[in-house]
Amino acid sequence: MTFISQKTGQFTYFSLQLSQRDWSNKDVLDFGGNVGNILRDPNSTIDEGRYWCVDVSNEAINAGRASYPNAHWHSYNRYCFFFNPTGIPHLKLPVLNQRFDYIVAYSVFTNCSHADMIDLVAQLIGLLKPNGKLAFTFIDPHFHSWPERYQGNNFDWRLERIRSQNAQVDIHELAKAATIAKWFILVNDDDLYIENEHIKAYVPEQQKSHYVFYTVEYMRSLFPAATIFSPVNDEMQHCCILTAP
Repeated sequence: MTFISQKTGQFTYFSLQLSQRDWSNKDVLDFGGNVGNILRDPNSTIDEGRYWCVDVSNEAINAGRASYPNAHWHSYNRYCFFFNPTGIPHLKLPVLNQRFDYIVAYSVFTNCSHADMIDLVAQLIGLLKPNGKLAFTFIDPHFHSWPERYQGNNFDWRLERIRSQNAQVDIHELAKAATIAKWFILVNDDDLYIENEHIKAYVPEQQKSHYVFYTVEYMRSLFPAATIFSPVNDEMQHCCILTAP
């Protein structure tokens, strides 16, 4: 299965959230950066030689290395329900021998487990320079990202996309079940876990999707030292920013 992302705009998103557009003197780790599309953003000011990317997709890492040979590319064979179902659970981060001014993770913790998010955030903070910043995205299911053109919330938007591909999914019952949830996981379109991650066993071939949602209030309870910003750049994802001592 191919995991090559076509999305761009990540630099614009994070530069707005971090209130810093000139990253030319920053050492940057793009955690879950796929092929390095953050460098393809027309607004990007990242120096290729000061860019590191870690991703669970070997195909993406190889493609990124071919496009940006002066950057630093690291495969990470950690288990991920959809993107790397045969990976190693709880695998520690690769040894990078580098500290970073900025570590960014776009739409990474929207797909991995709650426990993995807690573990990985702690590891990533340990890679920051003094006063360095970790910025990662998450999706608040109850937030209305585009009220001027879409009446539903973020979870409604996801469910409608699922129904467009799988008409058998009862999206109304799923929406109702998650109405007041602080966080939850939606697995394989219709397998919903409210505030727990005791997911039933799926063989790798059945691991098709794994969407994780957190409210802003719950994310603040997990990371009380963080600053959390609303979506920008026409995105649906909030940004959680943690600063190293």
